[in-house]
Amino acid sequence: MAGGSESGGGGGTTSGASADLHSAARSGDLAAVQLIISSNPLAVNSRDKHSRTPLHLAAWAGHHEVVSYLCKNKADVGAAAVDDMGAIHFASQKGHLEVVRTLLSVGVSLKSITRKGLTPLHYAAQGSHLDLVKYLVKKGANVRATTKAGKNPADVAGNPETQSFLEECEEQARKDKVKKNSQKKTEEVKKPESSSVEGAADKGLKRKDSEDDGNEQEEEKVEASSKAKKPKVVLRHLQEETDDTEADQEEVST
Repeated sequence: MAGGSESGGGGGTTSGASADLHSAARSGDLAAVQLIISSNPLAVNSRDKHSRTPLHLAAWAGHHEVVSYLCKNKADVGAAAVDDMGAIHFASQKGHLEVVRTLLSVGVSLKSITRKGLTPLHYAAQGSHLDLVKYLVKKGANVRATTKAGKNPADVAGNPETQSFLEECEEQARKDKVKKNSQKKTEEVKKPESSSVEGAADKGLKRKDSEDDGNEQEEEKVEASSKAKKPKVVLRHLQEETDDTEADQEEVST
C-alpha cells in the first residue's frame, strides 16, 4: 500500500489537503481526518494514483473508527480501486473483523467481487483469518462462490484449519440445496392431488346445489297447484250455499 502522488475524483494532482487526508486515514489519525474533512468535505472521496480513496486506506489498515467516521461523512462505500478492489476486500484481505462489521452495517454487499471474481470470503480465507471467515459465513457469504479461475474459498484457504471449516460449510450447503429441491418436488406432486380433491368437492357442491334447486322447484309446483285448487273449493262452497238459499226461498214461497 505504498503512497505516491495523490489525485482527486476528477483526476490530476490534488491539493495538499487531500494528500494529507489519505495519509491520516492510513495512519488512523482520526483527529486529523476530522479536521481535514471539516475544511474540505469533497476530499473524502479523493483518489490516489492507484484509484484508492481514504476509506480504502483506512479499511486496509484496520482503523475502524476512521472507517466509521468516513462512512458517516459521505464516503463512497462502493468505490472500487484498481482491479475493482473495494474497501471490504481490503479489510478482509487483512482480517479486520470490526472494519468489515462497520462496512456491512452501512450497506456494503458480501457479494462484492473484484475483476478476478474474488469475494470478501475469498480474501479472508486466503489470509487464514478464521474468525473473519466464520463471521462472513454466518452473515450469509456464499461458500460455493467461484472466481474466474474456478476457485472457491476453500480452494484458496491459507491453512488446513480454514480449509477444513470451509469444506464442511460447503458440504452442508450442498445437503441443504438437495433437501430444498426434494421438498420442492414433493410439494409439486401434492399440488395436483390437492387440486383433484378440491375439484371433486366442487362437483359435489354443484350436484348438491342442483338437487336443492330441483327440490325447491318441486315445492314451488306443489304450492302453486295447491293455490290453484283452493279457489275452486271455495267456489263450490259458495255455489252450494247459493243453491241452498234458493231452495229455501222456493220452500218459503211455496
